[in-house]
Amino acid sequence: MCALRYVCALLCLSVCVCLNLLDEAVMFSGQTGSLFGFSLDFHTINNKSFVVIGAPNANTSQSRIIQGGGVFLCPWSPGGGPCDIIDFDMKGDEDFSSSGLLFHTFKSRQWFGASVRSVSNTHLLACAPLFHWNVQRGGAESGKTPVGNCLLLDQTTGSSTFFSPCRGIMMEDDYKLMKNRNDQRYCEVGFSVDITKGGRLVLGAPGSFFFQGQVFTVDVSDIIDSGRSKDPIQYVGGISQSDERGDYDLYCGYSVASGLLTGDSTPDYVVGVPNDRNTAGTVKIYDGRSVGTLRLYHTFLGAQVASYFGHSLAVVDINSDGLDDVLIGAPLYMDRVMEQLQERGQVVVYLQRKHTSFSSQPDQSLIGFSLYGRFGSALTVLGDLDMDSYQDVAVGAPWSGDREQGQVFIYLGNSNGLSVTPSQVIDSPLPSSRMAFGFTLRGGADIDDNGYPDLLVGAWAADRAFVYRSQAVIRSRVSLCLLPDFLNPDIKLCHQENTPVSCFHIQMCVYVSGHRIPQETALKLELHLDKMKQPMARRTLLLSTNQAQDTMILRVQREVGMACVNQTAYLRSEEEIRDKLSPIFITTNISLFNTTQHALLHGQTHAAAQTRIVLDCGDDNICVPDLKLSAEAVSDSVLVGEDQSVVLSLSAENDGEGAYETELVVRIPEHTHFQSSRGVNRLVCVQRKDNQTVIVTCDLGNPMKPRQTLRSDLLFSVGRLEEVESHVTFVLRIRSKNSVNPCSNEVSVKVQVKAEATLEIRGGSSPPDIVLPLPDWQPAMNPGSLGAVGPLVEHVYELRNYGPSGVNARLMVDFPSTWRHHYLLYIFTNASEESLSCRTLNASQIDPFKLVNASSSVSAVSALIQQGETDSHRQTVHVNCSNSEAGCVRFVCDVTALGRGFSAVVRISARLWTYTLTKTPYLNYELISSAYYDVINTSSKVQPGLLPSGHTQTQISVLWRPPDGEEDVPIGYIVLSIMSGLLVLSLICFVFWKLFSIVILSCIVNEGYVNRPVEVEEYCIFNRNQNACNYAIAMATVCFLCSAAFLALDVYFPQISGVKNRKKAVMADIGVSGVTCVLCSSLVCGLVCWVLLSGQSVASF
Repeated sequence: MCALRYVCALLCLSVCVCLNLLDEAVMFSGQTGSLFGFSLDFHTINNKSFVVIGAPNANTSQSRIIQGGGVFLCPWSPGGGPCDIIDFDMKGDEDFSSSGLLFHTFKSRQWFGASVRSVSNTHLLACAPLFHWNVQRGGAESGKTPVGNCLLLDQTTGSSTFFSPCRGIMMEDDYKLMKNRNDQRYCEVGFSVDITKGGRLVLGAPGSFFFQGQVFTVDVSDIIDSGRSKDPIQYVGGISQSDERGDYDLYCGYSVASGLLTGDSTPDYVVGVPNDRNTAGTVKIYDGRSVGTLRLYHTFLGAQVASYFGHSLAVVDINSDGLDDVLIGAPLYMDRVMEQLQERGQVVVYLQRKHTSFSSQPDQSLIGFSLYGRFGSALTVLGDLDMDSYQDVAVGAPWSGDREQGQVFIYLGNSNGLSVTPSQVIDSPLPSSRMAFGFTLRGGADIDDNGYPDLLVGAWAADRAFVYRSQAVIRSRVSLCLLPDFLNPDIKLCHQENTPVSCFHIQMCVYVSGHRIPQETALKLELHLDKMKQPMARRTLLLSTNQAQDTMILRVQREVGMACVNQTAYLRSEEEIRDKLSPIFITTNISLFNTTQHALLHGQTHAAAQTRIVLDCGDDNICVPDLKLSAEAVSDSVLVGEDQSVVLSLSAENDGEGAYETELVVRIPEHTHFQSSRGVNRLVCVQRKDNQTVIVTCDLGNPMKPRQTLRSDLLFSVGRLEEVESHVTFVLRIRSKNSVNPCSNEVSVKVQVKAEATLEIRGGSSPPDIVLPLPDWQPAMNPGSLGAVGPLVEHVYELRNYGPSGVNARLMVDFPSTWRHHYLLYIFTNASEESLSCRTLNASQIDPFKLVNASSSVSAVSALIQQGETDSHRQTVHVNCSNSEAGCVRFVCDVTALGRGFSAVVRISARLWTYTLTKTPYLNYELISSAYYDVINTSSKVQPGLLPSGHTQTQISVLWRPPDGEEDVPIGYIVLSIMSGLLVLSLICFVFWKLFSIVILSCIVNEGYVNRPVEVEEYCIFNRNQNACNYAIAMATVCFLCSAAFLALDVYFPQISGVKNRKKAVMADIGVSGVTCVLCSSLVCGLVCWVLLSGQSVASF
């Protein structure tokens, strides 16, 4: 099949020729499982063509023989047809006796037909390399071993002569006595076969000498002469063979070929030894003039172990220098592809030099195209397929192809060797894969008698063989002439629809020749005007059709060898033409018309010519412009992440002659897009790719006139500035289609790239404060779960990036946990939020008592707080991490790729440890956490000069309130109660003092004691008793002081007094103290008055 589809895809070829085997093959089929197609050859009998095909697993009519193998003769027919088995040997296993020796032959599974060769028009050779032989003498025997056997069939008489040089009469003990020297019992002769041009057979025996291998050569005539004897072991004169070496398991004779390689006219022998040199392989040339023992002439060395170098061989004069060259296949060769070794197979070419020498290294190496395709498994010389005086070669790759279906590659010879790429790739026509298509090849014969060699391809796994016929090769040449050479728009000699036009004439001629080409060659000729332009932009059209292309049929007679045709074309009007400067290309190409069968066009099939439009550029019709360009950036910098445009201000000027198809070319940075043009001259610009480079082209005129100046501003949006090292560069140049001085100076504009970022950090607490005591809350000394610890407290920090650049930052949060070694906030989880990675310096500080999902209680976490710790009244304690008495946990969070407008949030969750707080009632707390951030770098290669940083704080207040709605006693109530008590006390004292004075005076006046000095004296004594009234005052004072003491106890120490409502207790204390003072004072006053009125002494009382 044509390599245009396959090879171009694999090897990136721009041109590919399909030479010259037909896609449709003639197929021959054999018995299923017979390995039909394992070997094959062309054969001729009485000038009739046949195909000889070996099937080494075929069953025959031989008596009691299982899968003895057979050779089939297939008459040639374009439609294929049946094949008949050739009667080489109709006998079964044979036994012979002679001189006390018993000889036994074993033909089951002998693989007869593994090798076949057409020796002449009358003789065929077929070999069975697994033919077994045994000799017995008394109780001794040589052993049943595969010596191999070849049969030479004379088709005129139907008789066959065997050739089995490895048969012997020695017993096993004899070989042991000789230390197994010259042991040929496993030689498998006939494994490979070739025949020289002189009619001498070359047979490989890779199992000889314990698989060291061996090669035999013998004249066909000597084998025929030996056939007169009927002995099981025959003497064949003229045998030459390679001798035994010291190494084993080399497989010498795995493949054989012949050619003139030693500088004389005697064919030499080329032998493959694929397991030599530690499996690197060798190929040996033996001198054809050797007699008896073959003399080694030259050795080719394999370059890679286990490549099976020498698996296949071919000898042919590839470069037509008169010297035969050697081709060697290595189907397991591993080629380095993408820094990895891949088994692709190889064929190497050694070109014979003068004086019969070869280079130590191959002159050419061909590598397979498919992994494990076994490229080089088979080689055959095709002959001259394309009749170019160079021999061509076919290479088999039985597992190659997309489906491992097998492929055959055709390589054409040339003066340097083989073509680098195959001229044709034949895909397997079989629907199944791995059918071994291409395992066996045979070429060099013309089976259909058309003067061109054909190809045989075997596919033994499918029991098929195929014949690919060559087509006749028609060599062609095309010429194209234009008259006149130039188009002058002012000279209009033709008319198109009554309109004068400028025109020119086109003459096309085709020449054909070749070996046995058809009598008449029909060609399809295609003409294209202004081929390089788009169809609607073509500047010339055919006068007859107003089209830019035409198709014609030319018929060339073999005796004449040429044919010509003429056309006339015209130039379109100037208003319809944009490009006046570039040449107008006229092309023509030819192909075979479908009436020409079984031929292939080869050679020059394409021709081109060009013409130009005459311009107003002086006598030489060459315009020389002088283009100048200046440009600068309006802003010298751009910020990473900022949505802003880069504006280039430019000025373009032409100080010379007209510049045609002038355009401004701006090579822009990656990820940059053109937006618009503005300014005095608004340019029309287009962004596109040019050879993998993004450019912006702006039209400056056609032509850009002399002394014309254009000014404009170009706006670009620049993206992905994060990847820029320091600046972005715009490269500007003016170019035209003029042939002389077409471009302006190149201007490079650099715009600095800078990075800046503004960040803000904010914090908040949830809840902002907690009021104690909590309703229905019973703090546990040893909480068993998080719910028993206290209410949830969360501090949340948000780090927001206002841009424009993205940043990578580190956020640290110091969170208070203990105060004076007592828990206040129990942190039970690590700081968390999406897209953040946070960690602590000490992981044990997070949920140390494992209360998350805990089922058991924990041990006591704090001791009783001493009374001295609560001496301060209504004090607010500020707990923050700057205080040495506070224990804090530090969280470190990595904020990566924080883009503009995005935030990173850190959330720290804890539980308020209420048990600790109940030990300090009415002591308020301010629990303060702090957060700090530092920008490590920006998310760009460009870094700012100063990296931002900052901090903030968040607090939660813990406050106490009286239970059940109790409020604090206002200080005014307390002051008022004290002043009232003192006022009442003073009033009582004054009343007592006045009362006693009045009582005494009343007694003196009423009793008439004024003029009675003695009684007055007694009253004076009684007056002294007035001091006793001080007891009453003192008692009232004591009552007041007691009431004041109870008042102070209820106000400041309600936990001692046991009161629950301080305000009610204070009001009660005030009322009780007043009533007590009044009652006590009244009681004392009454007793004193009674004593006085009764005349008794108060003192005595």
